[in-house]
This record gives sequence, structure tokens and C-alpha cells, in this order.
Amino acid sequence: MIRSFLYDAQGRDREIPFASAPPADLAEHHILWVDVTDQDAGELVRVRELFGLSSQCMAALTRSATTFALDNYAHYFHFNVPAVKRPGPDPKGLPRSAGRVRLDFVVAAQWLITVHAEELDFLRQFREQDKAETMIGALTGPQVAASLLDWHLEAYMGALEDVEAFASALDVRLLGRPRVRESLLSDIVLGRRYVASLRRLLGPQRSVFYGVSRPDFSQVAGTEAAVHYMALERRFERTLDAVDHGREVMQSSFELFTTRTAETTNRLIRRLTFLSVLLGAIAALADILGMNFKPPFAQGGEAFWAVLALFGVLTVAGVMIGRIRKWI
Repeated sequence: MIRSFLYDAQGRDREIPFASAPPADLAEHHILWVDVTDQDAGELVRVRELFGLSSQCMAALTRSATTFALDNYAHYFHFNVPAVKRPGPDPKGLPRSAGRVRLDFVVAAQWLITVHAEELDFLRQFREQDKAETMIGALTGPQVAASLLDWHLEAYMGALEDVEAFASALDVRLLGRPRVRESLLSDIVLGRRYVASLRRLLGPQRSVFYGVSRPDFSQVAGTEAAVHYMALERRFERTLDAVDHGREVMQSSFELFTTRTAETTNRLIRRLTFLSVLLGAIAALADILGMNFKPPFAQGGEAFWAVLALFGVLTVAGVMIGRIRKWI
């Protein structure tokens, strides 16, 4: 599916039919954004014919690359980044790894093309944020691409908010129960894997964010966009630091789990120790009463029941003292 959006700084921003505004007809106050979803080969051919993309650029758009690079084609440039898909608004669970969607940008002075296989929330939110006529048409294509990249990084920050919400809910379960279930360890492992997958997605993008801020690239993107790409480089570093902080958040949950597990073990040991002392005292008393002399009250058959009653009283008294002293 191909959607085209024309931003007119001196008129009305609107969605237009594809190919109704060829790049040659764009004025200085126009920016044309063509958004291609599903990466259909026929649709990419139509885009190539309209914008005159080179065969090398078309090959880069269709190959399944695992590295993310920045390519300069003189009048336009191309790069791709892995966009993150958030698991959803429910923070009770996380997938094993963060979903990813490859997002390609082809950017020129007055137009830009985005290509992706699935719908991305942050692209939709960028379009829906405008509630009235805007001055986006007064920007250049590289400046609009810089804005979209900033929204792209914001999606990673949103995924980290999901991690923090998940860790907070996990900590509440760890602290709100008298006994820690070992099954909670699997949730901690799940959170760490999810953060690690975010780190694997974000880390390789440094070649793009560092590349767009280099002086040689400013000749392609235009000096007016250079300051925005330098700010994007700093934003990328902060996002990378935030992902590393996400690992620390899950590490804190793991440390809380080990602490609560140790507390549970210590509580069990205290109870076993108290029980051993109590049974030892009763056993010692039974041994004394079983020696080769008769205590004064051991006259008749009722002596056995008297001893059992004494043991019961001592046991109840010992448990009450242990409760008061918080030994058990």
C-alpha cells in the first residue's frame, strides 16, 4: 500500500493520490512524504519510476540486510533502521524479545520515502499529531527525516517504559508475598532477555546516527539539517544509556529476588532450629523420667497421661514464647 502526504506551508496539508504530485512539480514550500507498506515489488517499481531511483538504491531497498548503513546517491540518500514494536499496553508480561520492523528512508531535498513491511505506530502518531494546518512544508526532506528518527528513538523509550512497568509489578509481587515463588525467576529472565533484545536492535544503529552527523554528510543533507542530526546523535546516546539502565532495573529485581529467597531460607532455618531445640528439650525430659527411679507423681496408670499432658503444656508454652520473641 502506498500513501502520499503533501505538506504545504502556504496552503493545506493533505493526503493525495500517489503520483498526483511528481517531484518536479513541487514548490519550495512543499514537502512530499510517500509511505510504502508491505514492500510489494510492484509498488516499489512505481515509486522508482516516479522518483527516478537508481538500481542500486532499489537493490538496497529489497535486500534483507542485517547491518544498517548510510548510502549517498548525490541528490538523495538512503538508510535503514530496525524500528521496535511494543508488546502492548499491558505491563503484566513481556515477549521473549522485542519485535522489529525494518524501516527504510530515501530522502531528498523536498521529498522523502519510507518503506516498511508492517504498520508502525510512531509514523501514524506523527501524522495524527497535527490538528490544524502546519508549517512542515517549510522544512526540508532531511529535516522531516530527522523528526521521524526522533520519533523512532521515542518508540524505544516507550519500550523501556514497558520494561520498567513490568519490573515494578514484579517487585510488588516479590515484596507482597511472605514466600517467594521460584517461578518468579523465569519472569526476571524474561525481562532481561527483552532488554537484551532492545540493546541488540539499537546498538548497530550507531553507524546511521553517527554517519548523519558527520561533516561530509551535511553536504548531502544540507547545512540547515546538520544541527538536527547532531542533536539526534546525542539523543541516540541517551537512548542507548537508557537501555543499559533497563538492564540495571532487571538486575535490581534479581537482587531483590535473591534477598527475599535468602530471607525465606533464614526463616525456615530459624523454625527448624527452634523445633529441634523444643524436641530436644522434650526428649531430655523424657529420658530423665525414664531413668531407674520413680518420680513422686509416677504412682498408678495415670502417670503416663500426666507426662503427656506436661509435654503438651511445655510445647504450647515454647511455641508462644517463640512467637512473642519472633523466633518463628
